[in-house]
Amino acid sequence: MGPLLYFDNGNEAVAAFPLNTLSAITTGDQIITLYFGQGSVLHNVVLSCADDASDAVGKALIEALAPMTAFHQKMITVADEQASSYLVSGIAGVTSITADAAAA
Repeated sequence: MGPLLYFDNGNEAVAAFPLNTLSAITTGDQIITLYFGQGSVLHNVVLSCADDASDAVGKALIEALAPMTAFHQKMITVADEQASSYLVSGIAGVTSITADAAAA
């Protein structure tokens, strides 16, 4: 499975998705969206960032995650509002976590 990417919005919403199911990262308008899933099972996590920073923060996140597929960590914290811990600087929080309930 590889490492899990961990997200916590600081308000009772927590999720972790296997890094090897990350299919895309898009940026724009103060948000970064990470898409996870295979086939018809789709999930997404939306992160917020400062105004006019989504392109730079998105690129930093992509650069940080790209080499991690070779590692065997059990968990990588991408955004944890509860602990104020973020994988790359510029992430301001977790806007939403959407998981396909049919896949759970």
